[in-house]
Amino acid sequence: MSEELVMIGEGHLREKRPGYWELTIKYQDMFNQKRRKSFSGNDIDELYIRSEEFIEKQAEKNRGIEVESTIVDILKRRYEYDYEKHYINEPGYYRNVNSLKKIEKSFIGKIPIRELTEKDIEAFLRSLVTYSNSVIGKTYSQLKLAYREAMAVDIVQKNLMDNRNLRCPKSVKPDGKIYAMTQEEQKLFVAALEKHIPPNNRNNYRRQLLIELYTGMRMGEINALKPENIDFKKKVIHVSGTISMGINNRVYRRDHTKTNAGMRDVPINDLVRPILEEALADVKPNKEGTIFYDYIKNDVVSTSQVCCFFRRICEKAGIPYYGQHALRHTFATRCIESGIQPVVLKKWMGHTNIHITLDTYSDVFDSMNNNAIDVFEAFVRDNAV
Repeated sequence: MSEELVMIGEGHLREKRPGYWELTIKYQDMFNQKRRKSFSGNDIDELYIRSEEFIEKQAEKNRGIEVESTIVDILKRRYEYDYEKHYINEPGYYRNVNSLKKIEKSFIGKIPIRELTEKDIEAFLRSLVTYSNSVIGKTYSQLKLAYREAMAVDIVQKNLMDNRNLRCPKSVKPDGKIYAMTQEEQKLFVAALEKHIPPNNRNNYRRQLLIELYTGMRMGEINALKPENIDFKKKVIHVSGTISMGINNRVYRRDHTKTNAGMRDVPINDLVRPILEEALADVKPNKEGTIFYDYIKNDVVSTSQVCCFFRRICEKAGIPYYGQHALRHTFATRCIESGIQPVVLKKWMGHTNIHITLDTYSDVFDSMNNNAIDVFEAFVRDNAV
């Protein structure tokens, strides 16, 4: 039996016993540490093939993506990288990973991306049509990102998402319309809210709901308010934070709003002023220093907590429940009905651009056209020479 070691590039080949060989190679792991790996067998050519496959897989690991990675594996690594490098914040990371669940639960989420075919992707895209167009668009963008990442590290040789036949599908559902309370429903809601007496050891979110109804602020922004955000002298609320959902479903207060446009001043009108005064008078010390706080759990108040309370009030008032965000839409609708200009409403609502305001409330703006000609004619008559 030969014990002689034969140098083959970065490896050593030796015959351990007649007809049985061992190939030892050197490689660098993902931590740049030098390692050795041995392969044994009767066929020398097979040993070299196995060693080359190992080196190829190790190279992919060093680049952060393994050869057998699925779309989900690739995107999770990308989101983790973006979060660690501060390209996205914690709520952004949470939203990305959460929206990935549709792919994760599907059959394409369990197959390595290099094994997927155009028919697989096409079948998955067809399955999305029962979701809203916004959800479909997000999922389609995730598929495109996964293939770009896979192409960058040579896991796939062809980007299937470049196929012009794999277009983003359209939802079979009509685009959802916003729901706002009518003036009569609003009166019923406020009356039911004022009459409601919560059971012992239960939180009362009456003030938060009324603040949303009378200012249009997002509930996360309301629950994140601190006493110093309320400026009665200037008659504004300085919106500068929000309650967010983070990694592992952690609910926490963040010193920034959902978007940059959300960092704004909202006027304090006569309807909301007494509610804010009541809330400030009842503030107790808490670890976050917020006006509204869950002293039972010793934690911030989440939007989902308020949503459950809102549903119960809607049931008592005998009005439809379309989600607590309806209060924000109700505020915007009352503003439009009272003649507030879209550019002013955009700022109060914290919209990124005027198109969001116009598109979201297009039906409300359209309804205002019904008597527009009467307003025009009255103006001409009153100002005629």
